[in-house]
Amino acid sequence: MSFLRKWRFPILIGSGLIAAGVLVYFANGRIGSDKTQGAIGKRDVYRDGQVASADVATPGSAPVATKAILESSEYKELVKDQAFQQLLQDGSFTRLTSDKGFLQLLSDRSFQEMTQRESFQRLVGSEGFRQALEQRQGSNILELTKQNGHFQELTHNESFNRLVNNEAFLRLGHNEAFLRLIGSQSFQRSLHNESFMSLISQSGFQSLLSQGLDTKKCCKP
Repeated sequence: MSFLRKWRFPILIGSGLIAAGVLVYFANGRIGSDKTQGAIGKRDVYRDGQVASADVATPGSAPVATKAILESSEYKELVKDQAFQQLLQDGSFTRLTSDKGFLQLLSDRSFQEMTQRESFQRLVGSEGFRQALEQRQGSNILELTKQNGHFQELTHNESFNRLVNNEAFLRLGHNEAFLRLIGSQSFQRSLHNESFMSLISQSGFQSLLSQGLDTKKCCKP
């Protein structure tokens, strides 16, 4: 009994120290594990975010949309067309392709229909047309067609009436490149090309035009 009384307190203290050491060991191990898992988790999340932003393309943007255009049968057929090749070399056309309003106008059916009418071509080439556009009001152009016998047939044309109220058309009516292009044979012939008319309303093709097509590269038969 005297032995137990003598060593009772040292034994209790030693046991407490051992128990405390065990608790500290497991606690540190748990914290380290959580930190490691947290770091790995964060790294995975970051990696996933990077992949998503790199792989997911914006709808209608290059290279997804333009790649589809370049691989289409319409495009492959179009680049063989001599009129289209000449159109790409037309300075008036290449300057206008950087204008979003012009590209939108190309896909407008009213514009497509009217540009193929000889009376409309004469109208936009006249001095009276330029004067009528000074205030950018379609009513002035309609008044001109009513007063001039050469253009009266356009007055009651539904497509013409829609076009003269098109903001892009009224703005471009002051553009010399635009006025020259309307009377261009290569432009007129391209408007009769089914492949060109099929592609012109597609954002991917418009993007290719605005970036500038390399005629030597794209137009090989």
